[in-house]
Amino acid sequence: MLSVLMVLAFISAATAIPCELANQRCAYRTGCGIALQEYIRSCTAMLHSDHSPHRCPEECKNALIALTSTDEGQDLMTCECTERYCKDVKQRVEVCRPHVMKAVKKDTIVTCEVAQLICMADATCSKALEYYHRYCQSMFKGKKCSFRCKNSIMILKKQEKSAKLDSCRCNGKEEYDCPRIRMNMARLCFNQTIEMTQVIDNESNDIKPDFDTFKENTNDVEFSSNINKSCKISTFSWLQLIVSLTVSSTYLLS
Repeated sequence: MLSVLMVLAFISAATAIPCELANQRCAYRTGCGIALQEYIRSCTAMLHSDHSPHRCPEECKNALIALTSTDEGQDLMTCECTERYCKDVKQRVEVCRPHVMKAVKKDTIVTCEVAQLICMADATCSKALEYYHRYCQSMFKGKKCSFRCKNSIMILKKQEKSAKLDSCRCNGKEEYDCPRIRMNMARLCFNQTIEMTQVIDNESNDIKPDFDTFKENTNDVEFSSNINKSCKISTFSWLQLIVSLTVSSTYLLS
């Protein structure tokens, strides 16, 4: 058993990449780069505090969850520090590890705020979410669910990184009326009725509407093509800014 562990440790050490390289790889990926920017904004206060943190701030935790949900973010978790500052930052972020590791598990239910951040950290899912917001305004207001709205919902559901949006819980911290929108969607788009208590997080009773039972609309070939084309758009100057920030600010769990 000991020999197996030694081999695994050797393989892990051999495959680890320098954190500077991991930072750059993430920054130059549209989805991961956005998540990285949010991490820098949300966690700077904790990372530069005069005292070692004893708790992980909610905003920082959510940003880390979104970042580590990406493939490039996973590399940031295992990258190898080459200087002292990197090691110090990783040690500070360690307080967030239990929350982050639990949240990114496939079967973990998270808040809708976090589920949306995870989707936004993926370029294709983020674009599908953008179309959903664009075409479902009438549904949000409780008026109607148009063909384009329902189609955008079906495409969003197909994205791997949107999985947690199906089961997420509303906690009242969203910038939108989360329970009302969930009920409008069920009623207007899928002819289903759900109660307010089925979408609100009551801490000890996480009951959610089952959106996996909805029938799928397959007339989405043209819409999917538009999403994939839009995801290729990036801004080089913005990426340069992110890279310059990550060299001095971004190191994660290892």
